Amino acid sequence: MHRWLLALALVSGAFTSFAQGVSDWSKVTGLEKRLEQQVPAGQNAVDFYADKRHALHDAATEFLARNPTDPNAGTALLWKIDNTDFSGSAQQRTAVLAALSSETSSFLKVHPQPIATDSKIREELLYCYLDNGDLIDTPEQAGGLAEKIGQFLAAYPTTENRVKLQIARAGLLLRQDHAKGTAFLEQLSRDTDTELAAAAKAALSKANLVGNRLDLQFVDSEGKQIDLKQFQGKVVLIDFWASWCPDCLRELPQVQQVYRDYSTKGFAVIGISLDKDRSAMDNFIAKKLIPWPQYFDGKGWKNDLVTKYSVHEIPELWLINKQGVVETTSADITQLASAVQRLAAE
Repeated sequence: MHRWLLALALVSGAFTSFAQGVSDWSKVTGLEKRLEQQVPAGQNAVDFYADKRHALHDAATEFLARNPTDPNAGTALLWKIDNTDFSGSAQQRTAVLAALSSETSSFLKVHPQPIATDSKIREELLYCYLDNGDLIDTPEQAGGLAEKIGQFLAAYPTTENRVKLQIARAGLLLRQDHAKGTAFLEQLSRDTDTELAAAAKAALSKANLVGNRLDLQFVDSEGKQIDLKQFQGKVVLIDFWASWCPDCLRELPQVQQVYRDYSTKGFAVIGISLDKDRSAMDNFIAKKLIPWPQYFDGKGWKNDLVTKYSVHEIPELWLINKQGVVETTSADITQLASAVQRLAAE
């Protein structure tokens, strides 16, 4: 009798646990579907999705804690990583990245996932590091992340985003050593994958802009003709950004501060917006009191200048010296003030 009661209790407990897991997962998937909602015209995408992403992150975290062996636990971890908030200070973001990396490593070691899920989790974590590129302080750190991307691509060579990751890897190598980065791009430009080869050639063209004059003209969002030549004698920051980009919004206050400090000392900013919604961009610019000219064509990632200059991640900051020569196509936001001060004094 006692054995029968014990068996019944175990079965009942297992069923209760299973039912709880189903209920927990239903909550998570319901919150994930909220991210499919379209942003109303004119509204800022970051603000629109902020609460939804926060709720999904917390629900996924709770699900992982309660159901670590559930078949959906890997997807929960993926959604947690994808919706982690990186709006804090550099110190806070460094701590968050370290915690995520540790959690991911431990989880995948104890709970091996199917190859497709495993690769998505590891790739999403790499994007977290790439999206926080301002935390890379040294050439060695840039090289270290490039090596991690290389290891990932060696393990998962057919990943859907292999071209994007290879170009990101090249960008990190350029930060580590410009000659090393260009050599890697030249190697990629000869790859049998025609898409990768084309992307590498475009990225190589951008890398070769450094040390040369930039010819840039366009009609800005207010209908004014902009020509980089009219900024001769000024240090110019070219900022590739979008109002829907959380990382761009995080860096904006620093760009604005440098502009306030140096705009009267020979410093100017030109924005290249990847927004598709003109009213969303205009509303954001008005709200944040952004005074510099903007290039806008409403094409998003197919923006004419983005395509021409092989921009694959934003924000991307270029610095042009007073002679109109490109100093860098990967300016570090944390070093922007000192770089502008140095170039303005030359």
